[in-house]
Amino acid sequence: MAELTVKQRKWLKSIHVIAAGVWITTGIVMFIIHFLGNDLSTGTELHLLNKIIYFIDMKLLVPSAVICLLTGWIYSQFTKWGYFKHGWLIFKWIITVLIIVLGTIFSGPWIEETVNISGEMGLKAIQNSDYIWYNTNHLILGVCMTTTLILTVFISIFKPKKTKKQNS
Repeated sequence: MAELTVKQRKWLKSIHVIAAGVWITTGIVMFIIHFLGNDLSTGTELHLLNKIIYFIDMKLLVPSAVICLLTGWIYSQFTKWGYFKHGWLIFKWIITVLIIVLGTIFSGPWIEETVNISGEMGLKAIQNSDYIWYNTNHLILGVCMTTTLILTVFISIFKPKKTKKQNS
């Protein structure tokens, strides 16, 4: 396969870094928004808060994650880096795919359930055991995923390598 030109690699890397930044930032923003729920006085406000989190998840976080995955694939396919040449690169692939899968199977549906429950129950939802479970677990999983993404950025920058033990 033909390798990308220097200019193409720079564009691709720029898009990849911007998408990663949006992905991490939306995870942080969703975490912060959870705490706005402490000052709500109506069911409409709670429902709107959950809809905002859902909107951020579906319209910003998911597309940025997919862009990261696609640009990572293009980068691996059309540069010397490949897919599995380096441990740090394998780690990035595993984390990216794992977080997207966890978000698709768990986090996204949990957010959607908080929207549904708060829409049906209003402010009483904050006392509903299902709502509390979905909201709490989404928050915990979101913090874990965002923290892991931040760690992945550092690994991507520092590119740690295994060192061989030196004989004394």
